Amino acid sequence: MDTEQELLDASRRFFDAFAASQGSSQMLKFFSTTSAAVIQHAPASCPHPYTSRLSGSNAVRSYFDLLGTHWTRSSVKLASALEVDASKRRVSVTAESTWTWKRSGRKFREEFTWTIDYDESMKIVSFIIRTLSGPGTCVMRAVDADPVSEDSPMQAA
Repeated sequence: MDTEQELLDASRRFFDAFAASQGSSQMLKFFSTTSAAVIQHAPASCPHPYTSRLSGSNAVRSYFDLLGTHWTRSSVKLASALEVDASKRRVSVTAESTWTWKRSGRKFREEFTWTIDYDESMKIVSFIIRTLSGPGTCVMRAVDADPVSEDSPMQAA
């Protein structure tokens, strides 16, 4: 099998597991154990996205544990075709998901791009998520609260 097809297959399996809300132990199986995997999730408008970069298997597990603890995801779908750069072992895709807070039931929709780099064993070494929809829809920055109105006492002076 050629590298491009292997990258496509690995990415489809990973996306399908994500869309099926697999737990952190299942998601961790997609990541490299021979090098410290990097994960980063930030709004595209963030001027310093590297500040949200985490590395290592514990960070990857914690990321998926955090998602599973606070939200359910639904209507996860691809919004573009998978783009493969076989020379870099990189796959990029645009997708979207509806997130529902487990505590309140509030929902929001996140549109994002994934850029995934793989090692020689087709395991993820870098997983970069950029939120394309508004920064408030980035699941890593989401707040489970009603929007603040102009006359709310909670509004900053």
